[in-house]
Amino acid sequence: MISSTRAGAKACIFLAAAGAFGLGAALAAQEPVSLTQAEDAADFARRAALAALHGPPKVFLESVDADGILRRLLGGPVWSGLTERQRVLLRTLVREHFAQALAPVADASAEVAWTSVADSGKGPAFVYLGLRYGASLLKTRWTVDHTPRGSTISDIVLVDPGISLAGEVGRLLGPEPVRRHDAAQQARSRALPRVVGFCAILGIALVFIRRVPPEKRRILWLTACVPALLFLVDGALAVHRALSEPYALVESLPPQAWRQPERLALAAQKGGKADAARSEWDKAIEAGAPAGPIYYQMGLAARSRGAASEATQQFERALAELPPAPGAARELAMMALADGRLPEAHSLLQKYLREAGPDPDTLATLAVVETGLGDASSAVATIQHARSLVGENWKRAELEARIYARSGNATAAVAALRPLEGEGKLDRAVLRAEPAYLPIATDPAWVGFLKEEPK
Repeated sequence: MISSTRAGAKACIFLAAAGAFGLGAALAAQEPVSLTQAEDAADFARRAALAALHGPPKVFLESVDADGILRRLLGGPVWSGLTERQRVLLRTLVREHFAQALAPVADASAEVAWTSVADSGKGPAFVYLGLRYGASLLKTRWTVDHTPRGSTISDIVLVDPGISLAGEVGRLLGPEPVRRHDAAQQARSRALPRVVGFCAILGIALVFIRRVPPEKRRILWLTACVPALLFLVDGALAVHRALSEPYALVESLPPQAWRQPERLALAAQKGGKADAARSEWDKAIEAGAPAGPIYYQMGLAARSRGAASEATQQFERALAELPPAPGAARELAMMALADGRLPEAHSLLQKYLREAGPDPDTLATLAVVETGLGDASSAVATIQHARSLVGENWKRAELEARIYARSGNATAAVAALRPLEGEGKLDRAVLRAEPAYLPIATDPAWVGFLKEEPK
């Protein structure tokens, strides 16, 4: 049962069941947590994420509150009624699912790019982590619970497609992963084949005992006793297990019919076959796949090939689903910004940040929009917020320079980068090739800065 989770875990970034995203309203109704508690939660989540990316895997696996997740899915009485052997099997399944979902591709770079903690009240802390896999960035939300035994992770949400890993475990297990059974009947059914085997060995020994010379009968009995004893011991253990386990685990996980069309859709999408990919995505939804992440993925594919109208339609469908794919709001905002519709872009970015939490890239885009709308004070505050999410000072300076570059302010971008020269963190060759600085590529202040000799 455990080994069958691996393929599904890798694909969950696109198609997993989404967690609930009413976070903004929930947070507003709660009292703020202490700063120390929030910092502890952020540090715990960051260490667990680093273990998931680089090891040791035990650190991450033990941080996942598999017991709590399974108790919520199965119900307290059922979870309490399971034996330790059954619990170990289910815990392993949950933890491997989480680990497989976040594991980087072999030999690929991976890091925690930024961290943010939401004002989560007296309950769990919500820690946002940007996980960078090569050139790609995955925005995640980690729910950190504080228990008498220490901090634990009760869920990890892949924010933009709207995927809850804990919710995906529920879909993986199916509607009835544990069944109550008649212990006595189960004991009889398990004992019967062992009794038959024992009787067969006894019968064979009795048949041949008369044909064997008296001096060799002892050897025959000893030979027959070995398998007979094995049947008796195995039967006793099987009966004991049946009588001690009021619940039975399913023999195999239920099939997920949408996985095959999902794989075909991704392959067609990668091969540039838009119509074939669209058809397979529709089949996946019909087979029971959550629609929000699929519409979001279809929107990204349409936007990448320049089909703006189709992308808009798919992103709007992704936002209309319950639960939605919040990343669709940010993509619509980027399209509105590209078309010069600044008020619409501002509204969509604010909606995204309320539902999906902050991240440096979105805040950088919001600062550009606020600058375009003439709201300089808000843009400065947004830039400072974005800087606070990034760790090292040189990364903060680079982020600020990119924001100014996107808004066309070459002078401010240069001023943000100059302190890096003294720290040995400035590489003008890298800056020339960085697409973020294209809006100021011909500005005299930027051109002159790039021509300067390193000090």
